[in-house]
Amino acid sequence: MAKSRLKRQLSEEYQSDDTEQTAKENGNPHISNGAHKKQRMSQSQEPAGNGDLAMQSQDSDNETARTNVTRLRGKQTRQALAAEPEFGIIESIELVDFMCHEKTVVNLTPRLNFITGQNGSGKSAILTALIVALGGKVSVTNRATSLKDLIRGGRSTATVRIKLRNRGSEAYYPDKYGQIIVIERQLNSSGTASSYKISNGDTRSVVSRKKEDVVNITDHMGIQVDNPINILSQDAAREFLSKTNPDSMYMFFLKGTQLFQLSEDLESVRLAIARAESSIDRKKEVLPEMRAEKKRWEQHYEDMRQARDISARLNSLGQQMAWALVEEAEAEVGQVDEEIEVRRKKVALVDEKIDSENTAIQEIEQQVRQMQEQAESQLAQITPLQEERSAPVSAIEQIKSDLRVFKQNEIEINTEARRIRERIDSLNKEIDAERARLQGTDQAGKERLRSTIASLEESVKEEEARIAQLQSDQQQYEQQSKALTDSKSENNRTADKARTIVSRTKANLEDLKRQTANRLNAFGRGVPEALALIKKTQWRGMRPVGPIGDCIKLRDRRWAPVIETTLDKSLNSFLVDSHADRVTLDGIFRRVGCQSRIIICNTELFDYSAGEPSTEYMTMLRALDISNEVVKRQLINLNRIEQVILVEQRALGDKIMSSNNGGFPKNVIACLTVDGYSVGSRSGGLSTQAMNLVRQSSRLGGDITAVIQREEQQLVTQTRELEEAKKLLDKADYELKSLQNKHQAAAATVRKCKETINRAKAEIEKTRDLLRSNEPTKVAGLEAELETFTSQLELIQTQFRDHHLLQVAKKEELQQHESDIALIDRKIETVRAKAESLRQNADNKSSESQRHAENIEYYRSKRVKLEEAAQHLVQRRNELQQKVDEVTVDARKLSEERVHVEHPANRLDRMITECRARLDEIERTSSMSLAEVSEKAQNHIDAYNKAKDELRTITRLISSLKSAHQMRLQMWTQFRDSMTMRTKMHFTTLLQRRGYAGKLDFDHSQRTLVPKVKTDQDIVSERASKGASNGGRSQNGNSGASYQRKDTKSLSGGEKSFTTICLLLALWEAMNCPVRALDEFDVFMDAANRAIAMNMMVGSAQSKSETQFILITPQDLGVKPSEIVSILRLAPPKR
Repeated sequence: MAKSRLKRQLSEEYQSDDTEQTAKENGNPHISNGAHKKQRMSQSQEPAGNGDLAMQSQDSDNETARTNVTRLRGKQTRQALAAEPEFGIIESIELVDFMCHEKTVVNLTPRLNFITGQNGSGKSAILTALIVALGGKVSVTNRATSLKDLIRGGRSTATVRIKLRNRGSEAYYPDKYGQIIVIERQLNSSGTASSYKISNGDTRSVVSRKKEDVVNITDHMGIQVDNPINILSQDAAREFLSKTNPDSMYMFFLKGTQLFQLSEDLESVRLAIARAESSIDRKKEVLPEMRAEKKRWEQHYEDMRQARDISARLNSLGQQMAWALVEEAEAEVGQVDEEIEVRRKKVALVDEKIDSENTAIQEIEQQVRQMQEQAESQLAQITPLQEERSAPVSAIEQIKSDLRVFKQNEIEINTEARRIRERIDSLNKEIDAERARLQGTDQAGKERLRSTIASLEESVKEEEARIAQLQSDQQQYEQQSKALTDSKSENNRTADKARTIVSRTKANLEDLKRQTANRLNAFGRGVPEALALIKKTQWRGMRPVGPIGDCIKLRDRRWAPVIETTLDKSLNSFLVDSHADRVTLDGIFRRVGCQSRIIICNTELFDYSAGEPSTEYMTMLRALDISNEVVKRQLINLNRIEQVILVEQRALGDKIMSSNNGGFPKNVIACLTVDGYSVGSRSGGLSTQAMNLVRQSSRLGGDITAVIQREEQQLVTQTRELEEAKKLLDKADYELKSLQNKHQAAAATVRKCKETINRAKAEIEKTRDLLRSNEPTKVAGLEAELETFTSQLELIQTQFRDHHLLQVAKKEELQQHESDIALIDRKIETVRAKAESLRQNADNKSSESQRHAENIEYYRSKRVKLEEAAQHLVQRRNELQQKVDEVTVDARKLSEERVHVEHPANRLDRMITECRARLDEIERTSSMSLAEVSEKAQNHIDAYNKAKDELRTITRLISSLKSAHQMRLQMWTQFRDSMTMRTKMHFTTLLQRRGYAGKLDFDHSQRTLVPKVKTDQDIVSERASKGASNGGRSQNGNSGASYQRKDTKSLSGGEKSFTTICLLLALWEAMNCPVRALDEFDVFMDAANRAIAMNMMVGSAQSKSETQFILITPQDLGVKPSEIVSILRLAPPKR
């Protein structure tokens, strides 16, 4: 892309060069200078301002022109301040562990940036980081021999991050990279290649990691990282400032303007054209010989052209002869087909009867299935009925509990009533006793009363402790009763489930016993009969293969359950290779009642080894012995058996399925264990799931007797489990009744204890009252208390009546729930009876199907005899058809389309013999056949025409290349001259700012560049000497014509450095690059030259609004920061 930009610049320089040349011829260098600057501004897409108009109107006087230029530069500065570069500008440079920088961020302005600091502070490292980050070679920096040498000591990696501005109409894919492009390069000390990362500065998303994209970005923006003039590192700057060799200076000029790279490209094109011209010369030498050979074979071909007619006639007769033989063979096949059709009609009648019997069997089997399904449905109704029964059972338990509470409350009410009655009696007695006691005092009687109170209180404590223990026992009895009730419901469900399992096991045993007569019965009904018909049927393609399971054997019987479950439906399938054969096989299946699946497969034996996992894993394919390769490929396509591994333990499966960085091993999609678990799959992740294993059969071989024995053992086990479930039900009933009896006994004991406590408390109160009553007024109190207890007794009697009514209602509700339970139990028994009746009817229907099966066997034997009678005709027909096929293949070799036969075969044979004899006579005159001569002649004609066309095409191409090369060479020369003129002009202008005069002597033929300079002192001395010698010479004469300019070798160090800076700035002015960098440009300058150089740098930055300058110096600066000038001082180095 950089080349294309230079080529565009080549074409844009023509107008500028013509303007400059015209200005020189008119003797006005300022007009040339102004036109050149105007052309440069047009290339940068800047609008023409008043400065250009002013420059075109300059006066020829040098002093006046210099004043105008200073004024115009000020205008350009104001315009430059208003305009800001939109793309290709470096916003910032970030260094992390790079050289001496631990972490440094350098933010740059779009115009002029001075970076200063002491030696060792890392100034040059910033420029080195810029070159490395933008894709430059480490050798260009002269700071290291490899990238790892740039990493800070003690660190393993270093990072350089550059932010580029990317705005405006010329932005580089702004939608993709944003307005700020962030380029990051990471260096590694391990020797691995460095990595790039290009990000969108707006969204911070990574766009690319390729170096090619970094090169494309810098090419688009014109940033020339490897250009020794564009970005001068510390060593390159010193070399440039110190070298005065004309050859080196000229090479700096070529490389800085990229003329050297274009020259190398043009030289490569010239060498390629030379090689192509050499190839053309070799082809021209061979072409006459090829033309002579072509003419000789054309003549030979013309001599034998007449033989074509005879050959064509012979070909036509041969085609008719071939198809005549086909017609005769087809006539014989037609006669045999008529006889076969008669036999087939008889067989069809027998097939109709077989179909009728099969239909009857299917109807019976359908009825049996329906009865079995109805029986299962009836049994399924037991579970909701049992659940429905559990609700009233729970309600009954609650009502019984409530009745026990009512009973307890009734006892308590009776006890309370009895206590009140006893208290009333006691009060009557106390009143009588009190009245008697008032007549005298009995001290011994009081002591007896206190002893009685103590004895009664001790008795109350013992009874209360006994009640607490009994109530705790009652709570345990209630909890145990509830647990037993739930367990009883669960045992009911378990017993029903066990009955269903036993029924299924019995049905499976019957099916396995049928397989003992014929193993093929394991693949479904009608499979043996279907195989017999398949062998007798003529097929268009491959004879159907199946059932698939018949072609499979297990190497290890341990894997039988999981493999049979995985391949379940595939084991019963049949394979065909065409749709027509599928239709035929489907008809056979319908005839015999077979329900196996039919698969149309591809018989290609593809290589599946690339999809297998490592040999350390046992796969399903490796566990099987498959006798048919087509079956093997079909199982690979359908079931992926080559990628399903088998392990013995689930723990090992979990470890294997996460061994590949947490993922599945290569070419593994699932893992199955010997105990029937699936450990991970592509759809289920790493979860472990139990497989729903199918019941074992003889489909994968093995001893069917052993399978039957296992089923019988399972039946015995299942029957035992059913009996155990019944025993558990009986045991639960017994324990539940026992707990209820214990609960009732405890309740009765509690009531008795409470009665004893109440009596003791009443006696205690009575005795205490006797002790407390010493006054005559106690009789009145006792009478009042008697009245109170009499009222309480009446209230208790009312509560007892209400309580009795509630108890009667609960008993009625209890009777209703017990009635509901009895109804549900009758329903359950009815459902079980219906299910048993349906099973019995299904068994009876199965015996009916046996009679139809015997009829089918009779008709099949009859059909076999009919087919055997017709088999000879079929064999004869096959032989004739084979003959037809053979002669048809031979005929199609001569003519793909069937031709009309004009004569019988014997007549055509005589005609062919005559034509062949005539053709042989013609070919005897030549050592080659007609076809060989025709092919040979055509080959020579094609070879000659091809060589001639290639020579013509290459000649035109080389001519175009030479024209293009010459044009580009001229453009290169014009561009070189334009760059030479522009550099000379800017060099002279820059010297004038110091008061110097000089020029650049270019010798393009010798490839040398010599700058010649006359200092201000030399100019003053020369003017003085000339004034003395020429007295009255005009001041406006050309003072530079009679002096000889100094060579740079005679200049002082500061003058030489200033001159070199002028040359560098002149080259920069001639170039078109958005970023320019220079390291230690003022190292050899004195203060005066350095100050002027600084001003020149600032002035150049002001006039170049689209260019960013990065200047590095270790010395103090004489410029001040401004809107376009930024000074960045680095911290002193840490010692």
